[in-house]
Amino acid sequence: MNGRGPIDAVVTHHADGFRSGVARFNEILAERLGAPLLRFDDPAAESAQAPLLSFKITEMDASERERLAELIAALESRARLLLHAWGDSPFERDVLAGCARVWGANDELRHQLRPHAPGAESLWAPGLLLDQRTFEPAELSVFSFGMAHKIRAERFLRLRELLEESGRSYVIYISSANHETTTMQEAQSVFEEMRELIDSGLYFMGNLSDVAVYNQLRETTYFAAFFADGVRANNTSVNAAMEQGCSVITNLDEHSPPELVHMQNVIDINRCETLPTDPDELARIGAAAAQTARDQGWDRLIEALG
Repeated sequence: MNGRGPIDAVVTHHADGFRSGVARFNEILAERLGAPLLRFDDPAAESAQAPLLSFKITEMDASERERLAELIAALESRARLLLHAWGDSPFERDVLAGCARVWGANDELRHQLRPHAPGAESLWAPGLLLDQRTFEPAELSVFSFGMAHKIRAERFLRLRELLEESGRSYVIYISSANHETTTMQEAQSVFEEMRELIDSGLYFMGNLSDVAVYNQLRETTYFAAFFADGVRANNTSVNAAMEQGCSVITNLDEHSPPELVHMQNVIDINRCETLPTDPDELARIGAAAAQTARDQGWDRLIEALG
């Protein structure tokens, strides 16, 4: 086969677009082509008539290379290959020989491939930024991080109602917070659930470093975090927000720390009828939150362990 004609599958190595730039590239490429995105070890890949294999062979271990060799053999020279790296190994050269058409993702790669695949061509990778909204200015802002837990839909819906009832414009920033989220893909799925609840003014911030979270906490009007039953003394995201003097919106129950009191140092979403928006009142709640956090800080914890 000459490798011409429409591509009917994009075959990838890494499937998590948040872990690998090449995987994200493949996700977008498959969507643009209107073709399925398949992992190279998916049996369906062998049935494709004109698949594009797009990955870095250099990242594959021995078992993955064995599976790729089986796929190449099953495709009987139907595959097209787009390489994003080159290690010049005998295995890679064998893969080139088994493909109908070969591209390098840049001109340097094309140059490296040509001795082994004389017809190799050069391609490129467009930018991967799909969400190109600007942050809209708003009177009220909500920041939340540590979203690995299942979203508490009813409480976020109540928060949206309170924000709407305030009569102020608002935005909500969601971060996955690396230390609490297992994968970015998991975080994205939580964000997609959020977007079903809040259709505008919602921004996903991805993984933020400590310094980025710190600055968000200093600038936000409210910090929001909701839990299955209620906030606990070891919910570090809430404790971090209180340390920075945030007005924290959360949910309390009988096992929440007794020092957390609605409208004194936190806002209990279950008891809140109107969101406080007066700057002086928010400053009072934030100052009380910071004092509570200091009283329950590292020094006190070390003493308790003595």
